[in-house]
Amino acid sequence: MTQTDALAQFDQAVYKYAHQWMRYPSIRQDFDLEDLAQIGRIYILKALEEYDPEAGMTLSTYIIQRIRWGLNTSLRSHMPRAKREVVHFSIDEMNLCPSGLGRTDHWHPAIDDETNFEFFDMISTMSPAMQYIFELRFVDGDSLASIAKKTGHSIEWVRQLINKQLATMEA
Repeated sequence: MTQTDALAQFDQAVYKYAHQWMRYPSIRQDFDLEDLAQIGRIYILKALEEYDPEAGMTLSTYIIQRIRWGLNTSLRSHMPRAKREVVHFSIDEMNLCPSGLGRTDHWHPAIDDETNFEFFDMISTMSPAMQYIFELRFVDGDSLASIAKKTGHSIEWVRQLINKQLATMEA
């Protein structure tokens, strides 16, 4: 795929993810939508350069992940600290984490030593079963179906359990 083709094909995705960041006042204050779209386009080009078909991921999936991660990496320093913590531990951001326990991914914004410490400190008060489910979901990046299979429960039960726990954590 050429750079021009990739930029054209994923332009709608760039605007979708850029628009999601515009809901934050601190981002709207410093950037306009076209600035954020340009950041996303840069990560499309980086994805084309770095894509490895041997990694087991399609090119389109890799590009979409790089757009999302790139915007997050570029913009997280503009978020107030309390808001960044909510973003770090949201399902959308954490389920993309490809790293296992104790490993860090050098370019994924949700994974760094400080966040790992905060995340494991946060889940330390949960039951061992809930800690296991949170680690599978937010550290290993397992799907709900995969977690359901590993724990012997239904997908819906796992989804409701995670949502219930997240709701109590936000309160």
